[in-house]
Amino acid sequence: MSLTREQASQMARDAYAESKNYFDASIRAKIEADMRQFQGLHPTGSKYINDAYRGRSRLFRPKPRAMVRKNEAIAAEALFSTSDVVTVRPFDDADDVAKLAGDIIQPILQHRLQNTVPWFLLSIGAYQDAQVTGVVISHQYWRVDAKKGIDTPVCKLVPVENFRIAPGAEWDDPIATSPYLIHEIPMFIGRIKQRMAKDGESTDGQSKKWIRYDDAQLKAAMTSASDSTRLVREGGRMDSKEQPSAVHDFTTVWVRRVIMEVDGEDYEFYTLGEDQKLLSEPRLLSEICPYGRPYVMGMAALEAHKTYSDGPVHMIRDLTAEANEIANQRIDNVKFAMNKRYFVARARQVDLRSLTRNVPSSVTMMQDVEKDVKIVETQDVTASSYTEQERLNIEMDDLSGTFSGSSVQNNRKLNETVGGMNILTSNANQVAGYQLRTFTETWIEPVLNQMVEMIKIYETDPSILRLSPEGRAYLDAGGDIEQLFNNSVRVKVNVGMGATNPQDQVSNFMSGISALRAALADDVLTKYGLDAQEVIKEVFGKLGYSNGARFFHNEDEQDPRIAQMQEQMQQLQSALDAKHPPELLNAMVDKLVAETLAVKSKDVDQRVSAVYSAIQAGQVIAAVPDVAPVADSVLQSAGFQPGNGPDPNLPQLTEPAEGSTVDSVTNRRTGVGFEQGGNTNPAEPMPVPQPQGPDAGMQAGIETPRVDGVQE
Repeated sequence: MSLTREQASQMARDAYAESKNYFDASIRAKIEADMRQFQGLHPTGSKYINDAYRGRSRLFRPKPRAMVRKNEAIAAEALFSTSDVVTVRPFDDADDVAKLAGDIIQPILQHRLQNTVPWFLLSIGAYQDAQVTGVVISHQYWRVDAKKGIDTPVCKLVPVENFRIAPGAEWDDPIATSPYLIHEIPMFIGRIKQRMAKDGESTDGQSKKWIRYDDAQLKAAMTSASDSTRLVREGGRMDSKEQPSAVHDFTTVWVRRVIMEVDGEDYEFYTLGEDQKLLSEPRLLSEICPYGRPYVMGMAALEAHKTYSDGPVHMIRDLTAEANEIANQRIDNVKFAMNKRYFVARARQVDLRSLTRNVPSSVTMMQDVEKDVKIVETQDVTASSYTEQERLNIEMDDLSGTFSGSSVQNNRKLNETVGGMNILTSNANQVAGYQLRTFTETWIEPVLNQMVEMIKIYETDPSILRLSPEGRAYLDAGGDIEQLFNNSVRVKVNVGMGATNPQDQVSNFMSGISALRAALADDVLTKYGLDAQEVIKEVFGKLGYSNGARFFHNEDEQDPRIAQMQEQMQQLQSALDAKHPPELLNAMVDKLVAETLAVKSKDVDQRVSAVYSAIQAGQVIAAVPDVAPVADSVLQSAGFQPGNGPDPNLPQLTEPAEGSTVDSVTNRRTGVGFEQGGNTNPAEPMPVPQPQGPDAGMQAGIETPRVDGVQE
């Protein structure tokens, strides 16, 4: 079924009216109150806004703003502590082709997030939206502008008041389950006219031509009333989207992008103004956005069965109101205690101006000191109010998942020990980590997965496709990049539970490395056939990481020793097929299998030990930076030679002499350079040539297992 203009316009009006009524009645007031708290303003209708409290203390303690800023700092530290923002892996780790696609896509996505997409601003701004309004909404598309040389993915945050979904959408995935999506977009009339022109081209991946309207029709589409939520967001400023009656190219008009589900298919079109004039013909969304609906709606706090969940700012609203009440009353009490209140008899000659000024060394004239003026004493209650305030601060910290200095001050006994500090911070770290993980799962990963899908469809820049060694090798070999990108991959953000504290991150990582060293030592792999990859996943999974696969690489196929043993096993199998003695061949096969497992075990242990040693060295240098130049001097005196090529301090593999061969049964090397009947087993060391001549004893010196490193 195709969607006609009349049907599209009527369905857009019905959907917008339904969603607007629900949003205005149930969501708007709550969001505006939370925004005011974040901005340090009392909610609308508060007694502190009335004229009766004009002379009273009306301060607002910015606890919500402090909480949001701390959580933003935690998110920035967890998300951007390393240069690798994300990891792209195949859905099936055993699929080598999909793994190759992930290895090529990951540096492309990394490049886009670091250079063309302001990912830091977007992610932290989205986290702020999720904490203040409860939800965050974003729009992802691929922008192409040949005149400006723009060809890049784009992510834009959408204010919650400019986006509409069906009230009955599912809470766990409202974007996919809503029968319609309406995005209100403020656009300049000049750009709208450009889209209406015959040669007008879209720069946001949508339709290329819009229906033409004259200036009078565009003026009628201008909305005169300001949005109350946008006014609160502006923080007392004039509405930036409210326009004068004049119509020119820089006048703002509200355009609505509508995605409507009809007979199981999504249609996309644009409308203009309140009367929903069609700006574009309805088209199938799959023709414009092959990766699906280009919107993501995330949250920072889960609330089951609620489409618009409450954010952390809303959760502490009552505690914030109580804290402000206590603080303002305490300030009024201090003022009364220090500046007394007076009762003055009516119609008495009292210098009221001097009395109210209460200036030191001033003189107040009156007829009868005892009868004309009465001083009212106010009891000082600041001590009890401070105690109540401290308890409120602790409750706020527990609920919001932040840790402040007031919590330490209120727990002096715990503060006296390091263990006590860890107890105080553990609960806050758990709540902050859970909140960040919720935001990561509901917004960051869906957004990045949409970007990956756009990269697979629209990325054509050869220099970007060749960022990785795998991409260069694949393209140089004449591989079809489009066919390769048809494989399914997923994005995992490198943030796990317990990743909100850098010290805890290092401690967890070191614990994992130590546990692996203990589990993989003593040839456990050889004895019991232990799967190293599963051990790595289990250990790092318990520490909060999704898995530890990105820390280790399986290089079995690149190890020449294992390749040689596998080749020998194939030769032995061929000999077995040729009716050779089965007992001998089976024993040799078992021996080679055991040697292969031993090599794998040793390689895993060496890689773990290398990582462990590198981290220990990094910790020492980070703690005592002055040790680095001393270590350099020691290495130089020991003969260490830095370089860009192969490490000269390590023995290099040498190729066998030309013409030599390896007997498949006896495993002995014969040919050029090998004496008949000598030691030809490659597993045994070659004898060291001894000096000859009358002074051979002087030249031989003391026999040592390796060459001395002392130079004359």
